[in-house]
Amino acid sequence: MYDALKKVVPDLVRIGCAAHSRRKFHRALKDGERQAIWFIGQFRLLYRLEREAKSLTADQRQALRQEQAAPIWALLKERAQALQPQVLPQSSLGKALSYLINEYEALIGHLKSGHYEIDNNLVENSIRVPAVGRRRWLFIGHPDAGWRSAVIYSLIVSCRRRGINPQEYLTDVLRRLPAMNITQIGQLLPSRWKVAPPTKA
Repeated sequence: MYDALKKVVPDLVRIGCAAHSRRKFHRALKDGERQAIWFIGQFRLLYRLEREAKSLTADQRQALRQEQAAPIWALLKERAQALQPQVLPQSSLGKALSYLINEYEALIGHLKSGHYEIDNNLVENSIRVPAVGRRRWLFIGHPDAGWRSAVIYSLIVSCRRRGINPQEYLTDVLRRLPAMNITQIGQLLPSRWKVAPPTKA
């Protein structure tokens, strides 16, 4: 998929997800692979560094990452490459090591800019609701009901992304909608919405 996008967007930068890599080592530890403990400890250091960098500017965050995170990543790769020949490729630890080595350049992509995140947890959190509800919505009933529900869910998620209280938004929009014509409806989209001033008695 990335290769196809790269043809359309040549300047596309692929950033890996450290949480995916860390999760594989946690799985290996659950399977009794004690050597995964060291890798989990290094990821813990990386995430502690990210918490410390939260309040910094993008430039300061990048400088901190280059100084402290880059050596940790280099050590992770070095240890993974040394250990890989000693473990079975299809074991949970073998898969964790292969993922880290194969995805290494993408995983260190966040070091290039303080604007980049170390993982894609923000995206995963935002799509969790539709991902969890996907099977339930198979039984939503009439196709028209499905379409209407999709519109409502889209509006609610758009509100949440913009820090808008969905209940306040829907209450205001439903109150104003009957008095508006079709050309004014665009003003009620979450990206353009402004709460109406209270009417004078």
